[in-house]
Amino acid sequence: MAVLGVGGVLGISRAIPEPIALSSARINTGGATTTISLTNPGYWTGDRIIIASSLGVPFDVNGDGYADCPDGHGIYRGGIWDTGISRAFYVGGDTDASPFYRQYTETLNLVTQAGDQLVTQSGDALIGLSGAEGLEDFYNNAANTGLATQADGYMSRDELDRIQLWTTEAAAHSASGTEKAISKVKCGNFIVTYYDDAAEYTAAIDTAATSLNELTLLQSEQLLASVITLPAGFAALCDDANRNWKMQCDLQEWVMSIDATSLDTTAIGETFGEHVKSLVRGAGTLQFQADHRAQEGEEDGLALLRLVLLTQNHCNTKARFHLYKNRNAPNPQIDGSVYYECDILLTNSRLNTRAVDIIAGTADFVATSEIKIKVTPG
Repeated sequence: MAVLGVGGVLGISRAIPEPIALSSARINTGGATTTISLTNPGYWTGDRIIIASSLGVPFDVNGDGYADCPDGHGIYRGGIWDTGISRAFYVGGDTDASPFYRQYTETLNLVTQAGDQLVTQSGDALIGLSGAEGLEDFYNNAANTGLATQADGYMSRDELDRIQLWTTEAAAHSASGTEKAISKVKCGNFIVTYYDDAAEYTAAIDTAATSLNELTLLQSEQLLASVITLPAGFAALCDDANRNWKMQCDLQEWVMSIDATSLDTTAIGETFGEHVKSLVRGAGTLQFQADHRAQEGEEDGLALLRLVLLTQNHCNTKARFHLYKNRNAPNPQIDGSVYYECDILLTNSRLNTRAVDIIAGTADFVATSEIKIKVTPG
């Protein structure tokens, strides 16, 4: 049986990118703007991500003007790392304000038990040190810079795979707006992973970050799972309740066949092995416009092209093929949504780029799980 989706309403929860382990060498401090180098193709512009380190993150989370990473700050002037609050006296070259030189700024008069001032034979007053200089913090610490082990934001990515973080998804797509500036601090080994606020997931990130900073990475960027054993809480990202669904805003229509016995799976077997063909439950085609736009909660047609390039991660890519969505109609029709849901694997794409026409595309897919029809009442 073939099903035709008129209007092209499709929701995709794409392949969840794997958590990445990076060293501080991935923090680029040489330019006017500090960035992080990330080559993994699973992370896209507009994604909300978490950056985590047990030593503290390279962001000013508490808003005090210093990164919440006490031990990551530099100690001496002229280095590549920010010096932090304990070296604030370096600013402007005013080294006389250093705690080292404050020994005699606070003194006590030496007096007798009766309160009389003690003087020398020449009549000079005898004084002593108050000990206040001992209270100065020689190093940065959690009390004077703050300490945060996680920070999140929406990432932008340039042609050289350098990422920055922003406060909104729209700002990330345009690379303008309110930026979450990356500070120049040596935060040790740190994690980049997809965002979710599930308690077991954030706790697992902290556990993994602690284990990671005890190691020396063989490469400055590696899959986190290749370095440590992932805590169980990372599986929360794959739970249906935590999946991040986005509509495809440039889709024109879709066609799906759910008769698995008549499907041509030759291309699937050639790419992924003959055993994968036995998993196929359906197949179809998507027709879309290859446009690029920023719409919160939606993805443009370029997302489908990217998914074709990420077919090896197909196990986490779910799709909802809507027959109708959020319908509001008079009785006896029932309001709500009806859709097919299944795992999909995008296998091929074609583009029409003739100058006189819009750039239109077609992508083939196969369903690699049981196809379920679901009803969501309005």
